[in-house]
Amino acid sequence: MLDFFLELALTLCSYSICLFLFLVVSGTKLSQAIASIAGTAFLAFLTTLIITTMTGLNEPYWFYLNMFLALFAAEALAQFVSHLVPHFIIGMALIAGLYGLFMLLQGFMVVPSEFPGWLRWAYNVPFHTYSWRTFMYNEFHNQSFPDAAESGFEDGETILKIYEIENVNRGNDMIIMLCYGMFIHFSSFSLLSLKHWLKKRKNISEDA
Repeated sequence: MLDFFLELALTLCSYSICLFLFLVVSGTKLSQAIASIAGTAFLAFLTTLIITTMTGLNEPYWFYLNMFLALFAAEALAQFVSHLVPHFIIGMALIAGLYGLFMLLQGFMVVPSEFPGWLRWAYNVPFHTYSWRTFMYNEFHNQSFPDAAESGFEDGETILKIYEIENVNRGNDMIIMLCYGMFIHFSSFSLLSLKHWLKKRKNISEDA
């Protein structure tokens, strides 16, 4: 009977440790995600205030929402990479490389129809795609530019058609960016949980 209670106590203790580690990991990741929201919101506000007042861009509220969600996704990706690599220099290089790749795939330098058939799916991978085409749609949809008539760009819709983004749904793109950032945060949580589990398993094996 004593052995039974000892085994039960050890089992409960093991589950308690696992639960504690889960709460530590989830609490750490949740605090990081929440703390980043305030910073990205403030940075998006400053960016919107400076750029829209200096350039007179259309629809500053949409500009702010777009900028905030783009920074939210970017911060989530930066956190994920920081958990993935052992040194911050490697992380910075990896993030810079990813963003450079994303800029190539977002549809500005090469429009989607010019992508090779096997690479068409890559257009939808970067969050830059949804942010950039929403910025473009805000500026050129239902706009006219008489001074550019000689160049063939009197109508803003012509510019949107050149980049194949004349049918953009801004609301859907904002939802996609929000889900993009939340998915990456969840991926970071999963990665941290896996690393803690592997470390715990390694410690147990070494003690044994």
